Amino acid sequence: MLINEAGWVAIGFVIFCLIAWKYGLKPFSEMLDERAQKIKEKLEEAEKLRSEAKAVLLKYKNLHLEAEKDVKKIIDRAKENAKALQLNSQKIAEKNLKRQEEQAIAKINSAENQAIKEINDLTADLSIEASRKILSSNIDNTSDSKSIKQSIKNILTQIKYK
Repeated sequence: MLINEAGWVAIGFVIFCLIAWKYGLKPFSEMLDERAQKIKEKLEEAEKLRSEAKAVLLKYKNLHLEAEKDVKKIIDRAKENAKALQLNSQKIAEKNLKRQEEQAIAKINSAENQAIKEINDLTADLSIEASRKILSSNIDNTSDSKSIKQSIKNILTQIKYK
């Protein structure tokens, strides 16, 4: 025996490697290529998702900025409305105060006019009564009493029209 056991093992190993290379290299490399292709596809998909996420993030940032602008506009409008309401309320209060003041002045004037009228009436009544007493005591004739009564009536009408 020229070849011992170790030689046969070495020959068997070389034959196995040749057979494995001839028949196993192609499926093995195809398997590695498929795996590399899957990894490449997953990386492309991840990149696509990343760019979509960036676009969505940008979109939401823009929406957030627009919402902040809208909120600011709403707040500004609310402040303007509050100022307008305050001015309107102030004008209404001033009008009410002025109207109440005018009503008070009108009541005072009315009371004053009423008091003057009552004083004039009382004065006329007292004047007539005094004239009647004076004339009654001085005049005894009935003819003169008619003229006195006429004079009293004239005085009364003149006093009442004043």
